[in-house]
Amino acid sequence: MRTFSTISIVFCLALTALGLMPACNVVTPVAYAIHGPGKVEPQFTLEENARTVVFVDDPSSRITQRRLRYAIAERATDELLEKRILVDMVDPRGILTAASNERFGKQMSISELGRTVDADIVIYAVVTDFSMSPETGAYLPRATLRVKIIDTRSKQRVWPADERGHVMNVQIPQRPGSGPASTGERVEVEGALASRAGLGLAQLFYKHEITETVLFRR
Repeated sequence: MRTFSTISIVFCLALTALGLMPACNVVTPVAYAIHGPGKVEPQFTLEENARTVVFVDDPSSRITQRRLRYAIAERATDELLEKRILVDMVDPRGILTAASNERFGKQMSISELGRTVDADIVIYAVVTDFSMSPETGAYLPRATLRVKIIDTRSKQRVWPADERGHVMNVQIPQRPGSGPASTGERVEVEGALASRAGLGLAQLFYKHEITETVLFRR
């Protein structure tokens, strides 16, 4: 956990006295502004040469459009390739199609779905939240994913130890009441949130700078 300097505490108390901050427990963004971004270590080290696919699942229908699931997976795939964290990745469309076809036959496990596209590793992300206004009176686009790494060769989860998965939160800061005024604007914001979620998903697996819009939580 970051240790804040005396200047951060004084700054917080000054804002509180002026009525600009309700309490000093909101010191994190202040410290970020004073000290600048820090570094986040990878949560898990992927096998560079393992054939890998990103599968974004949405069993609770949190996302209205399948294209947004693909957008998350595509951004994560592109980012991992660009950073050379992985060198052999499968287009996410194949595993999405395989999962969609399950309704016409027996439901497959994640490792079985991965094998349908000849993948050794599946980065499996379940969407548990994808909303524009998670809090009353505020417009704050937010996504939450539970992430697991599945080895299709052993048919085992190799990360994390918690069977529920690693929780990842992503948000796009917005001013209260500044929601989209039209369907077109909403589509644009949803696309931006999906892209940011894909970036956050990829960043779980390489060292990167902290930003105010990508949040990680165990």
